[in-house]
Amino acid sequence: MRPGPSAFARPDCAQQCPDAGMHGGPCGTCEMGTNPGRTHRFYTGAAVLPFGYGLSYTRWSYAVAASTSGAVSLAPVRDLLERTQAAGRTFPSSDMLEAVEPPISFEVNVTNLGDMPADDVVLGFMVPPGAGKDGVPLQTLFGFERVHVPAGATVLVNLYPEHTEFMTTLEDGSKRVAAGDYTVKFGCQETAAHGQGYAELRLSTY
Repeated sequence: MRPGPSAFARPDCAQQCPDAGMHGGPCGTCEMGTNPGRTHRFYTGAAVLPFGYGLSYTRWSYAVAASTSGAVSLAPVRDLLERTQAAGRTFPSSDMLEAVEPPISFEVNVTNLGDMPADDVVLGFMVPPGAGKDGVPLQTLFGFERVHVPAGATVLVNLYPEHTEFMTTLEDGSKRVAAGDYTVKFGCQETAAHGQGYAELRLSTY
């Protein structure tokens, strides 16, 4: 999933490498022999359409109505991780996650600016500290909700990231808490110019 060296050329490589029997075969010397990453979390190339890109028959507006104010403590996340490791696990069980409150939640006003009722799927993304470096994802999708909004009306959507969204996975598969500054995004920024909803905020954690 993560970008890095690869023994195979990328699909868009047009060269015939001397150590490859045919195009697409093993290629250890070609500069195109790299893995650009997979999915919206790790892909470093130029996407034809970004993840979450979608248009509608109406226009939308997003506004963050409420969120936890000030810096957010990740002490509960550290405690969960310690209990997970003590149980001999690398990932918290579903029972562990259900037993703890999310460290933060967000309320987003979704307004239908058009003349017809429509559905909208509100996507919540987080850009973690150090995004795109040392195996840290470019972004993560922490929640989504489909809502039906009459023309001219506003619906309140609540989205919250679980504790695991504030952890990062190391090369050996273990996890650590990723404290620092996050960018929280609702919707896809590339569609904002087309009348689709988008909002973002900064979140500090320690």
